Amino acid sequence: MAQEGPDSPPLPSHFSPDREVHVVISTHSGKHEAELFYSNTLHGYLIDHVPHLEFRKNYFVHTTTSRTSLSELTSKLFLFNTKKGVKNTIILLSGDGGMVDIVNTMTTTLQREVDDSRPPSIFFKPIIVLFPLGTANALCHSAGIVAKGPLEVMMTGRTRPLPQFEVRFSRAARLVSDEGRKRLEFDEPGFPEEGKEASGELGYYDPDGNVRIYGCVVFSWGVHASLVALSDTEEMRKRGVARFRVAAARLLEDGHSYIGTVKYKTERGDEWQILHHKPASMSGFVRKKKHKYILATMVSNLEETFCISPRTEPLDGTLRLVAIGNQPSDNVMNVLTLAYQQGKHVEETKDLVTYHEIDSLRIEFDEIDEEWRQICVDGKIVAIEEGGWVELRKMETSGVNGRRVVELVC
Repeated sequence: MAQEGPDSPPLPSHFSPDREVHVVISTHSGKHEAELFYSNTLHGYLIDHVPHLEFRKNYFVHTTTSRTSLSELTSKLFLFNTKKGVKNTIILLSGDGGMVDIVNTMTTTLQREVDDSRPPSIFFKPIIVLFPLGTANALCHSAGIVAKGPLEVMMTGRTRPLPQFEVRFSRAARLVSDEGRKRLEFDEPGFPEEGKEASGELGYYDPDGNVRIYGCVVFSWGVHASLVALSDTEEMRKRGVARFRVAAARLLEDGHSYIGTVKYKTERGDEWQILHHKPASMSGFVRKKKHKYILATMVSNLEETFCISPRTEPLDGTLRLVAIGNQPSDNVMNVLTLAYQQGKHVEETKDLVTYHEIDSLRIEFDEIDEEWRQICVDGKIVAIEEGGWVELRKMETSGVNGRRVVELVC
């Protein structure tokens, strides 16, 4: 075992003796390799490089047992600690979904409390060390964690606040669960209303009765959301990241155009602008209301080589829109293929792609079939009721509504 001495490199601040260190092993992320990685690699590495962990009472290992485990752990332990002045370092062996569970649970609870009492005067953001044990690992790729090496980043990286966005739905929105077979109401884990099954997600009902949830990676409608929904089965997950390409090929073969009105704002307080795709169609209805791909993201890469937003810098806090109108499937496939070539789609097919920075996005759905009214928020699929709507906005960087609840080592 390595020993600390005068010639040893200094430990990063997130391993200082005054912090609790929590390892979270997400057992169902990706190809289910998190437990093996911890036992074969990470545990020994931590003991060798942070020797005092072996003798500390504030080093804990948590293993998830269900899809709600991390939300519950965050609510009962991590959030409790932050409001009591306890400093947490969370080593998260998970995909993007694990980070989203922590962000969504903490932000939802804190936003709900804004209406009830003043925010706590003591609040120490958890520092998260993220290991890419999911399927796509968009955050790790976009923050340079994979390129540098997760172990190296853990020991030498710097912490930065993680940007977030808020999504608000019309009241009858439901979480799609159990490989598309169930529709669950948003509610707190363990506290469903009588006679109803809770989603296990922290869905915040605002004073208007609309659901709010939070994210930090991607929001989408159209081909992207549908392919995430289609590929979210046990059989498809065995394919790893290739499941997304398989699902995309099936959807583009179907050729469905998604019908609804898409609006956006470039600045907070602006008037809504209706999205006009390029090139403009002959019919105003077609131009405004038929779409193939609507995506807003705070990261550059959704997969290792799928660079959907090449102008996004790591954790720069920008929200960028990528949109394709009512194009033939071959055109859509060409755009998505170029995204795998260092994001060339935004230049080489810019006559087909709308790509720019936004503050907010709104979709008003005109689809009859629920299959085409499903949106994706960081991998979670939400079904919107017929005639319903959804709004997305970048969270402010300061003020009561500007919470960035975690910091990421990157």
